Amino acid sequence: MSSRQEISQHPGSDRFLRWTILLGCSFFFLEFIAYSFVDIDLWHQVALIRDSLAAGHLLRSDPYAYTPTLPWVDHEWGAGALAFFTTQWFGPGAIIALKILAALGTLFACLRCSQMRGAHLSLSGGCALLGTFLLYLGFFPAVRAQAYSFFFAAVWLCLLELDRRGSRVWIIAALLLLPVWLNLHAGFAVAFVFTALYAVEVAVQGRAVWHLPALLCAMTLEIFANPYGSAYFAYLRRGLWMARPYSAEWSPLATLGMPWIAAFAAALLIAAASILAIGWSKAPGLLILTATALEATVHRKLLPLFAVAWLCYVPAFLQATPVGRFAIDFSQRKARFLSSAWILLACLCAYGAARQQPWELRVLQPIYPIGAVEYFTRQQFVGNVMVPFRLGAYVSYKLYPRVKVSVDSRYEVAYPDAVVKQMSDFYAARPDWLATLNAYPTDAVLVPADEPIARWMPASAWNRVYSDRQFQIYVRPGIALPAEDGSARSFSDVFP
Repeated sequence: MSSRQEISQHPGSDRFLRWTILLGCSFFFLEFIAYSFVDIDLWHQVALIRDSLAAGHLLRSDPYAYTPTLPWVDHEWGAGALAFFTTQWFGPGAIIALKILAALGTLFACLRCSQMRGAHLSLSGGCALLGTFLLYLGFFPAVRAQAYSFFFAAVWLCLLELDRRGSRVWIIAALLLLPVWLNLHAGFAVAFVFTALYAVEVAVQGRAVWHLPALLCAMTLEIFANPYGSAYFAYLRRGLWMARPYSAEWSPLATLGMPWIAAFAAALLIAAASILAIGWSKAPGLLILTATALEATVHRKLLPLFAVAWLCYVPAFLQATPVGRFAIDFSQRKARFLSSAWILLACLCAYGAARQQPWELRVLQPIYPIGAVEYFTRQQFVGNVMVPFRLGAYVSYKLYPRVKVSVDSRYEVAYPDAVVKQMSDFYAARPDWLATLNAYPTDAVLVPADEPIARWMPASAWNRVYSDRQFQIYVRPGIALPAEDGSARSFSDVFP
């Protein structure tokens, strides 16, 4: 009896292989994201909810900055509420749970979409080993609001596959899903792009398309289902089109480094070779895949979105090629061997993940200026502190209302471009840095030791009152604070 005949007579073998694939893919992904540290945006998200509860209403004007700010429309307010209340009810471990649920939910939704398109799980699982490497950057910290967008994007592609099968019931699910998504993160705009590109594809194929423009109109009306009303549209106009030159994660993919460039190139090569082999007319989803690839090339932050589309679509493309058919045939003939290999991979990855202590939610220096914040607290400092973009939210969360900051990571949400540029130029020690120091009522400056400005501040009239291995504090002339050296100490903090 042949191996294939044996498997056909023992469907349990194939079922066992499927479970081992899911197990192996899950732990492979979990090892990448096992190390958990608090994302810089999480501080301002939970601060919004904390201080809104104290005020009795959702804050709509910024209380944290002493520099000019924009009308406050926080597209991540729902993510902040989710993080705040789950932490209140279940403790800091809830943040890790949210990250893992969003990550595995995204992976499983991608694999499900791939299966809906006819791809065998053996092939989808193999592709997932590459796909999760491209995906994990969206889930590495704990927990980013954009993680919810990656999950919902994968679910949305599953809904579009239901439409491809002729169902219209999915439209109800889509209209229920969108209000949740748009109150968690502005990445809900992806749903509009995916639906519009899918509509173009359907129209080119000569299939019924009338329901998709109607859906897009209904989705547009649903944007009003947010606490900011029509003001949300003004935020979207700014947030979706601004360049963000001062945020490294919005820089091109080439800045990520060779491992990610190589993995992205390999993913593109597999997709291109598969499409060339089967013909573009037999590659539904090509427009969405191309759009996400272009966005990932321009903005490395969107690389996980490309990974979502790639995992959803490319396994089915690959399966229709001779290489894909060989892979499926091999998996059927060697099901027991592959099951053992997936179990071994799961065990190794579980061990690797456990060594990173995934149950620990870390707030560590040098990511955060813990020692400097402790110094401000001990001195009962009251005033305005100039901070880098990435550190402001932590300082605000810990020291507000006694301390206001110059800027924080609410880039497009709260600050004019001119303010963000000034702060960026200051810490880069560009020629007008001293003018920036004097442009606002700044009382103290938090200086990371590795920033260029650290070499220039000693030549200014400002006094250094604190230093450790990663951070320094300077105060303007006339402020008397005791000098303190924390270079011999190590610092850690807790969330929240």
